[in-house]
Amino acid sequence: DERGLDLTNYSASRFIDHVRSVPLELGLIAATYVAIGEFNWKWGDSRFHWVKEGYFGKNTSSGGMDKLGHAWTSFMLTELLAERMQANTNGLSGAHVSAAVIAFGVMAAVEVGDAYTRRFGFSRQDLVADGVGVGMALLRGAFPKLRDTTDFRVTAKFGDDANPLPSGVGVKSRVPAYNRQRYVFAIKGSGFDALKTTPARYLELQFAYDTKGFHKVERRLGLKPQRNFYVGVGLNVSELLFAEGPVNNFSSYRDTELVWASEHLLRYVQVPYTAVHGRMR
Repeated sequence: DERGLDLTNYSASRFIDHVRSVPLELGLIAATYVAIGEFNWKWGDSRFHWVKEGYFGKNTSSGGMDKLGHAWTSFMLTELLAERMQANTNGLSGAHVSAAVIAFGVMAAVEVGDAYTRRFGFSRQDLVADGVGVGMALLRGAFPKLRDTTDFRVTAKFGDDANPLPSGVGVKSRVPAYNRQRYVFAIKGSGFDALKTTPARYLELQFAYDTKGFHKVERRLGLKPQRNFYVGVGLNVSELLFAEGPVNNFSSYRDTELVWASEHLLRYVQVPYTAVHGRMR
């Protein structure tokens, strides 16, 4: 909705109205991060300290996958919060701006929590990545055509493609390791008028990135760090399953909560094995 970035009459009171409209969503976000921070990231096991992590360099801890993770999370939080704010305030303008402020604030608070851990620390580079993700969401709010034609997703890798560590080796974690993830930027055929009446509406041009060999355990095992870029073709699963068109699907159930949740999930998650990528290391 173009009104998401309409700043007409936008003010502190408008921001407060938006915040008050999403108490459940904010509660879930806060509870999730507190739980992960306490039990997985071990917040509070160190004094406050800074860390210089870099971005995508060979000597970084994950080759930039952590920065893409920050950008993707900030992007997703901003978009979902903006949508819920608009829905819960009957389209009150400025939702994307309010959502961007909150999403960046949440991620900054997480960074402060990380500053009190031995494992991480406060990273300015993480905040930059958070800003990039929020900025992407703001651009899509300002230009609806970008939402129609592009998506930013994460996907999981399995088997040999995930480069799993030997059995019994690695760091115990409740969060998937970066070497099992790939980030995807998709250009969707369904967003272009010339392709909407052709089979290309179900296809996407995809650009992707992942890494291997950056984890400290992988380095100790002698695995060579790799930064991999990909170009490929993917299947737009959401368009195939839920969009009105020549293919029989679930479009008649779009008002149901299950389909709503599935459509939103597919905006931000690429279903494994629904794309073919050629690697350019």
